[in-house]
Amino acid sequence: MDRIDSRMMRLPRRPKAAIAVMALLLLSSSAVLASGTRPGRSEPLQEEIERLVSDLDGSAGVYVLDLRSGRSAAVEPGVGFPMASTVKVPVAVHILALVDEGKLDLRQQVPLEAGDIYPGMGGPVDIHLTPGSAISVRDLLHMMITVSDNNATDILIRLGGGPAAVNARMQALGMQGIRVDRYIWEMLAHYLGEPEASAEHPLDPATYARLDSARRSPEERDRLTRLYNGDPRDTSTPEGMARLLRRIWEGEVLEAETTALLKTIMRDTRTGQGRLRGMLPDGTPVAHKTGTVGDVINDVGVIALPDGRGEVVVAVFVKAKGGEARDRAIAQVARAVHDYFLFVPER
Repeated sequence: MDRIDSRMMRLPRRPKAAIAVMALLLLSSSAVLASGTRPGRSEPLQEEIERLVSDLDGSAGVYVLDLRSGRSAAVEPGVGFPMASTVKVPVAVHILALVDEGKLDLRQQVPLEAGDIYPGMGGPVDIHLTPGSAISVRDLLHMMITVSDNNATDILIRLGGGPAAVNARMQALGMQGIRVDRYIWEMLAHYLGEPEASAEHPLDPATYARLDSARRSPEERDRLTRLYNGDPRDTSTPEGMARLLRRIWEGEVLEAETTALLKTIMRDTRTGQGRLRGMLPDGTPVAHKTGTVGDVINDVGVIALPDGRGEVVVAVFVKAKGGEARDRAIAQVARAVHDYFLFVPER
């Protein structure tokens, strides 16, 4: 997952669409004040987000929340979407919670086993490490988030007790709408046409390396894509992911030190530069995690407004065809959110 993100071209910083969005939001501020709207649903922003995702050749889910005022907007907030690599946010929370509990140490060296490295999954583990090597928990976390290393993710999931343990952590935290069911290799094997692959019946790395959707007919690829898009496993609602991000940022799920570490790592994310970051002003801090599998193009994170004006949670899940149009829609949503909460005053 996310193997194409780092190759996406960065979108222009101040496109005409972004300027038009800002003008619309500025004009709407007088209407907001006149109507007496209180913190909660932000109607002008709601209408703009609905417009921005309406032309996608598929579906989208969005949840945005200004952490300072509580104002929000959402599209399909309760619908489950495939998380793809955004599942790595719940995985990171689980691993860091184990660190808080003294069950893991960030400096702990993790020896890599023969079945830990699946070829073709992308990332430094696949390229630079071999069975018998060892790597720290901190480095695995960093690779999992910043470059979306899938092998690093699966090693951490194994270290944390498996997908069921990550899912149990989400349930214990009251994170409704998020479910974690599979290792990354397992989920991708299903997407590539091996539905029987599982943790109980794993594929060996050599067999996994031979999986290639490009060898299948267009009709078979479409069928597998539809199966993945409709699979309830490893999904999140936009509201569920936004709530998890809010609780991370407000220090409700991890200790102060591990909260700060996760925020720092997410700010270093290098994938998906054309998504949430794509149309924001230069230098805007964004802590985020992307996800990419077939039609699924996601980005979830927190945008910091300038001049200490606060932070905004943005979770966007897209399940559609259309190449760069999907990235562009995410970038436009992020710019609309940035400008709205920066320029439209709170009542």
